[in-house]
Amino acid sequence: MGIPMGMGKLGGPDIVFKRKYRWTFDLHVPCGPAVGEQVVKLAARPNLTIEETEINFLHGKMWIPGKGTWETITVTYYDIGNDPTLGGLYSWLATIYDFTNPVNLYQSSRRGDGAAVRGYSGEADLALYDGCGNIMENWHMSNMWPQAINFGELDYSSSEEVTIELTLRYSEVTYTPYCGMSFTPCCDGCD
Repeated sequence: MGIPMGMGKLGGPDIVFKRKYRWTFDLHVPCGPAVGEQVVKLAARPNLTIEETEINFLHGKMWIPGKGTWETITVTYYDIGNDPTLGGLYSWLATIYDFTNPVNLYQSSRRGDGAAVRGYSGEADLALYDGCGNIMENWHMSNMWPQAINFGELDYSSSEEVTIELTLRYSEVTYTPYCGMSFTPCCDGCD
């Protein structure tokens, strides 16, 4: 007798698929209002790469997990001329590398804490929602700064909108599930 060939649990009445188009990305910059979620065109969830450590002994090799690195993400914004939150974005970018003053080229040296001490570090929240607007998961990324800024190409033959593409580096992530999924690390310490 073969295995059942239907949808199984995936076809169940309580299954809610996370969808690629139900999300918001809120960027909180240290020198202005939060960059509005309405001006984000494209974003991505964080990616984690875990280095492998090679262990050699006699004729054998094995690998164990090493350090984890949060990879950069790319976020694309609509470049809207009269949106005040984009003024906050431009102020943040100029704090990190002051492209408004080519003589001095100031650059912030402090990470800051986002409130009392202002610096280059921002924070972001990426949230996914179900079809009723209920949050399903949240990714909070902190100690964030733009590693690359692409102010976009211009083209007389195109009707597309102008965009700004940021490659964002961050070092801390907190993942929070909200849709009934729960998990705990199964680490027993130094056993």
